Amino acid sequence: MRKIILLLGLLLTINGSAFAACDYSCAAPYNMNAKYKTFFSAISGYNSIVENRSEAILEREIAKIIVSDNLKVDIESFSPGNLKNGIFKSADISANNLLINDIHLSSLKLKSLCDFNYIKPNGDDVVFMEDFPMSFDIVMTQDDINNTMKHDRYQKIIKEVNKIANSSGVGIQIVSTNVAIKANKFYYIIGVNVPFVRREQKLVFETELTVKNGKIDFNNTKLVSGAFRLDLKKIDFIMNYLNPLDFSVNIIANKKAEVKVKNVEIKEDGIVTDGLIIIPKD
Repeated sequence: MRKIILLLGLLLTINGSAFAACDYSCAAPYNMNAKYKTFFSAISGYNSIVENRSEAILEREIAKIIVSDNLKVDIESFSPGNLKNGIFKSADISANNLLINDIHLSSLKLKSLCDFNYIKPNGDDVVFMEDFPMSFDIVMTQDDINNTMKHDRYQKIIKEVNKIANSSGVGIQIVSTNVAIKANKFYYIIGVNVPFVRREQKLVFETELTVKNGKIDFNNTKLVSGAFRLDLKKIDFIMNYLNPLDFSVNIIANKKAEVKVKNVEIKEDGIVTDGLIIIPKD
């Protein structure tokens, strides 16, 4: 039983890349336990007992991967035997004020989308017997994004941009990043070092948020504050390469998961986004 709980916990690991295409289909049930066993488990209440135990164990296992408030897990199974074999009807996971591998979020909700799901334990790993599609809903504030950008994973991206700038002869080096959300506008503040200029220069970009090819993208970006001018092409390159919003959405990229953002908006001084995640079958 513990392995089936662990395999659901693995859905929150982060390793892989995201793709825009997220079409999916649900498989018809197979390898199921005999119907009389499922019926007996349902009428006896044993199925509910096993589900509650499984949810409690899963919450403890996920707590080893993420730091969060109010973590909740809801598993709906066909029967205890099916659940033990990795077959279940649905799984919902939600948490508030969480940190997952250097990414801060105010809230996260995951919900499986098929009525039949099959994730088979395989030693310390798992095998996805069928595509596993999920919906996600994420809320992040400016504090969440700023805290995320302090961690090593995001700082590595900044170093990559600086390396590209050096090799291309641009000359400027990024030394700090910060964001702000005001009056339904998203602001990205970049501190740069410029050759022959002693002080750090602050560049403030104002941008609208949109979805492009399944990713959060910046639209109508403009420089609203800065001591010098930049080519608009360079602005677009810097903003999209350093995009902290798309970085924060890709928290669930296990086994080459496909991630597609459907909607994004600024609401009550936070970024609200939703979409689809599909972990392809092995």
